[in-house]
Amino acid sequence: MIVGIQIILWVASGLVMVARPMDTVRGTDLRKTAPTSLAMPARLPALAGVEKLELGQLLGRPVWKLTDGQGKRLIDAATGQPIAITAREAEAVARAGTMMTGPAVVTPVTPAQPASDWRETTGFRVEFDDDTRVYINSQGEIGAVRTPWWRFYDLFWGLHIMDWSERENTHHPLIIIATLLSLGVVLTGALLTVRHFWRR
Repeated sequence: MIVGIQIILWVASGLVMVARPMDTVRGTDLRKTAPTSLAMPARLPALAGVEKLELGQLLGRPVWKLTDGQGKRLIDAATGQPIAITAREAEAVARAGTMMTGPAVVTPVTPAQPASDWRETTGFRVEFDDDTRVYINSQGEIGAVRTPWWRFYDLFWGLHIMDWSERENTHHPLIIIATLLSLGVVLTGALLTVRHFWRR
């Protein structure tokens, strides 16, 4: 019976996952590309341990996007000074980078207060009236768009892979055992069906 319930959950969750286009689930169709215009950057201060460095923009302002041992940071390309994203800037980035309109609530994402539907632990959550959440990372980029449908999808994804908390591990003993037992049930049912009609 337990195996039968899991088979039903696999079928039902699979149906949920194919019911809507992935662009709609991920909020990709809500994004837009802002025009880019960058001024010549100033010289960077001396940096050590740099893993990644690229020139970008923050609301039309040229910035260096730096990744090092301390994480992801922003440096003003005109002055060389570090930049900390503010809640107001996070909301502006969310509006400029998506088609979302209307009132929004901006909440910091920190290691002490992480987001339940975003992996990064530093940034801002910009939540609109329709419960769509736009996450802005510490480099002023849209890290993720989480629609209500995405959270519904994520719930059933967890049921599908039998990882109900993290919803990431698709290769663990429980799902392998359940899959083998389910395969045995299906093959036994097929064999009994063939045997039944063969006798008739």
